Amino acid sequence: MHFAILKIAFLILAPFFLVSLSSAKIGGQLWAFQTGDAIFSSPTIDNAGNLYFGSIDGKVYSIDKDGSERWSVQTGDWVESSAVLSPDESTIYIGSWDNNLFALATADGTVQWSFETDSLVFSSPAVSNSGEIYFGGADGFLYALSPVGELLWDVFIEGELDSSVVIGPSGNLYLASSTGTVLSIDRSTGAEIWTFEVPTENGALGREAKITSSCMLDGKGALYFGSNNFFVYALDSDNGSFLWEYETGGVIDASPTLSIDGNVLISSQDGFLYSLDTNGNLVWRTSIGANYFTSAVVDEVGRIYASSFIDNTLSYLNLVSPDGTILQQIGFAGIIDSSVALGSDGALYFGNNDGKLYAYSNGARLSNSVWPKFRGGQAGRGNLEGYIPPVANKERLFNIALRGVPLSGEEVIIAGFSVVGSGEKNLLIRAVGPGLLDQGVSDFLEDPSVSFFGQGGQFGGNDDWGQSAYAGILLKEMARVGAFALDEGSTDSVDIVSLTSGVYTAIVANEGGESGIALVEVYNADADDTEVSLANVSMRGRVGTGSEVLIAGFVIEGNLPKRILIRAIGTGIVAQGVNNVVSDPTLSLYRGFSVIDSNDDWDVQPEKEQLASLMSSAGAFDLTEGSGDSAFFLWLEPGLYTAIVAGNNDETGVALIEIYDLTSL
Repeated sequence: MHFAILKIAFLILAPFFLVSLSSAKIGGQLWAFQTGDAIFSSPTIDNAGNLYFGSIDGKVYSIDKDGSERWSVQTGDWVESSAVLSPDESTIYIGSWDNNLFALATADGTVQWSFETDSLVFSSPAVSNSGEIYFGGADGFLYALSPVGELLWDVFIEGELDSSVVIGPSGNLYLASSTGTVLSIDRSTGAEIWTFEVPTENGALGREAKITSSCMLDGKGALYFGSNNFFVYALDSDNGSFLWEYETGGVIDASPTLSIDGNVLISSQDGFLYSLDTNGNLVWRTSIGANYFTSAVVDEVGRIYASSFIDNTLSYLNLVSPDGTILQQIGFAGIIDSSVALGSDGALYFGNNDGKLYAYSNGARLSNSVWPKFRGGQAGRGNLEGYIPPVANKERLFNIALRGVPLSGEEVIIAGFSVVGSGEKNLLIRAVGPGLLDQGVSDFLEDPSVSFFGQGGQFGGNDDWGQSAYAGILLKEMARVGAFALDEGSTDSVDIVSLTSGVYTAIVANEGGESGIALVEVYNADADDTEVSLANVSMRGRVGTGSEVLIAGFVIEGNLPKRILIRAIGTGIVAQGVNNVVSDPTLSLYRGFSVIDSNDDWDVQPEKEQLASLMSSAGAFDLTEGSGDSAFFLWLEPGLYTAIVAGNNDETGVALIEIYDLTSL
């Protein structure tokens, strides 16, 4: 079993327990904004949280995150195109069925300019880092415009250009035609670099080769798209060579999406959502109902949002786990043909053909997975120009801390971890009580101590770090690793240990017998990364009520997501010789002040069987069905997270919280 490197540093554990715990599913409706007709345009969100979208009533709207209209602009016909922001977010670009591409000021909707084509503009444009705009029209032309709307060049491509343009890392353009042709175009001149014709597939005779699906680049050079002939294709974006194909059971209108673990998500009109690996192998498929032009959207914990059409009176907004399990279905009258947008505050937005733009509470934000439409940052503008693919194996769990109330006996705080690899791992370990006062915690433990244990028993410890013979070194090391400062006269405890491969614990106890909150932290004190790493972090402590719940914080460092298993165990540690446990612990995971996942009773969730298998693969001890213990696994983007363990009905007692890296499983 190989685990990610764990660097440990201080995490300020704000009082998230004051926030009402909620379900990890899509929450309640926040508001609904009514337009004059159906909404097929997917909303675009700027950095301030303002939304931009079009309606079949012919208007382009901007509303704030509270659902209040900021402005609206009337065009001459339907607006199905999705808005795209300029690099400085001062302008949006959006197409209309009145044959025009509009540039509108984001502040007040003022028309900066418009560019007229010979037919309707259905697709969304792509915008370069320097502000040039590229889009296709139903007239069959691909257009390149300057930031002020001047025509730089145009090139005729046979068929309608209903799909959106993608700008690749090299600056080349990629687009698809209704004729079944995919092209790479030199963005400077409009010259063709290569073309790919959808082949006549066995079993696909009589099916249209038409492509309405926008191409997707995965950031590593592969180009994906779907066709009306039921197939999804992968090409080498450098030369257009064929990589693989996969046949679904229906027309594919929607654009592919990357899942958080790098697989390709496909919505098909056969009623299934597919996950394919980057070699074209089926990972899973889930029946959700027919999907037209809306693509799946992925949040920061890997959950998938996909709409589906059941009949003329019913559509679903589906919430799907990364393994394809349906977690939730919200029913709506009519058709949802607007891809979901996720705000930075976790709110969820989408349009319906009832003319309303809906906002729902959600908690999780948008994933950073690469996809040319409806994304934040570069990808939100169809632009991967200058994109550098993230380097794998650089991710690590970084920054683990536990806050609780150590008492005596079994109710001390215990941090457990294992060191793997050859050589030594240097750790700075702190037990903080009085130092929490400056962090806003007033009911702190007056005199915490820390002791270190290995397979041979106790080998070190500290009580009152300022009295140590090497207090000056500790002071410098705390500053170097980024720990918040401690007063030299405080009764907080700090020490540095050098550990070889093995299993260790750090125990935080109270020397004076008083009660209060303490924080245990373990920092990587190595000056550079080494081949020695920490794995399988677990912390045991007393679960109280109010501010005395058990709180663990951690950070994922790097630029790729990690699959993490988190467990809160009460009854399950009785067999390990622990008494006075919390019989029914609840586990909630926060990012900021929003709950992004939670569990009460590990064995009642849809992914129970997979969860049990992953626990076994990770080397975790088994949990008994009906034990009341809590656990879940999920993909997490790099960032800061807080796990809170509480007892149902304010039950108190001892609990164990564990964090495993499952990425390599």
